[in-house]
Amino acid sequence: MKRTLFVASNRLGDAVLTTGVLHYLLETEPDVPITVVCGDIPKSIFEAVPGVDRVIGVKKRRFSLHWPEVALSLGPVIWHRIVDFRSSLLGFLPTRHRHIWHGGKDDIHKAQANAQLIGLDTPLPPRILPTPSQLNASEKWLGPLNQRGKILALAPTANFYQKQWHHENYLRLAQALTAKGGILEGARIAVFGAPGEEAQAMPVVNALPVDQVICLVGKTTPMEAATILSQCDLFVGNDSGLMHTAVAVDIPTVALFGIGKPAVYRPWGDRSLCLESSPPGAPIIRPEGYSDIAPEEPLPFELVLSEIESFYASIISK
Repeated sequence: MKRTLFVASNRLGDAVLTTGVLHYLLETEPDVPITVVCGDIPKSIFEAVPGVDRVIGVKKRRFSLHWPEVALSLGPVIWHRIVDFRSSLLGFLPTRHRHIWHGGKDDIHKAQANAQLIGLDTPLPPRILPTPSQLNASEKWLGPLNQRGKILALAPTANFYQKQWHHENYLRLAQALTAKGGILEGARIAVFGAPGEEAQAMPVVNALPVDQVICLVGKTTPMEAATILSQCDLFVGNDSGLMHTAVAVDIPTVALFGIGKPAVYRPWGDRSLCLESSPPGAPIIRPEGYSDIAPEEPLPFELVLSEIESFYASIISK
């Protein structure tokens, strides 16, 4: 029996960005079951994909001893295809078709580079498709579908503090976008964040009206977060895995970029907007000595608000 081995990242964002390749393989080789090896964090994303036969979560060990353990758990298989985005030991197991990641280029987006790994010229954007049962389960956070109204999704956190736009800016943005006359007037605000990211996310939650805010900080798996995001009207967040998750569920997505590689990791597609710091590559945190007068932030609030309003208006007019 043919089988494919798919080795994805430990990190949520990089793992989500490989889902386009995964869906392509499932659609073009529907009779070939796929085993996914990934980190524990994105595991729930892959477990939710129909056609994925098995998902193995990897916990890193010293001296890369986790790879021999995983290889043993896979058993003696001659794989039909191995797609290894980790350049791991698993990429050298017996197979008929081998695709091993050897690093990307700083001017090629991951949606393109990931597709090139399996020999395609056409980009493969990330895709996450919540099931009806998963959508129904999200009622515990969002309420019944016919009573929801509009929802603004905010992700004020990131895996590095210099990637985080100040939480006061997110609060002001939420208030402006949902105020009377705002582009999402009267919308509720879903605030996302992983466990351990409360210091950046909870000041936003705590400052919003209780009947308006939906606090999801540390409360969802990545797949649950994806399901909730799929029902939101607009996402605004830092350069993070949640940003790529928003793109993968096809909602309008705004990413705030400072340090990092926007050419590689910007949100993909024409339903997305990437706002970069000035000068490019500067951290988007507030500069030392910041006040309302000076020095100006690398990504000023008024600029972000104006760009988001224009972007969202263009999306809903299509």
